[in-house]
Amino acid sequence: MMYDYLRNLLEETFRVSGEIAPDKSFEDLDLDSLTTAEICAALEDDLKVTIDDAEVNQQITLGELADLLQHKGAVLSR
Repeated sequence: MMYDYLRNLLEETFRVSGEIAPDKSFEDLDLDSLTTAEICAALEDDLKVTIDDAEVNQQITLGELADLLQHKGAVLSR
C-alpha cells in the first residue's frame, strides 16, 4: 500500500519515468538532493509525519522509505 502511494507520487507529482520498483533508490531514479527534499516535504504534508534529513538520502530505496513511513505511523487516507 505505502509503496503504491510512493510510486504514484513519483509518477504523477514528480514526473519520474522508467521502472519505479521497491529496490530502486532515489539515486537509481536520477533524483537529486533538492528533489529528494521536495519529496520528503510532500510526504510530511500528505502523511502528517516528520522525516529527519538524516533518515532519507539518495541511497534509500523506495521499499525502505515505505517501511520507514509505516514505522512512523503514516496512514494513507482512502
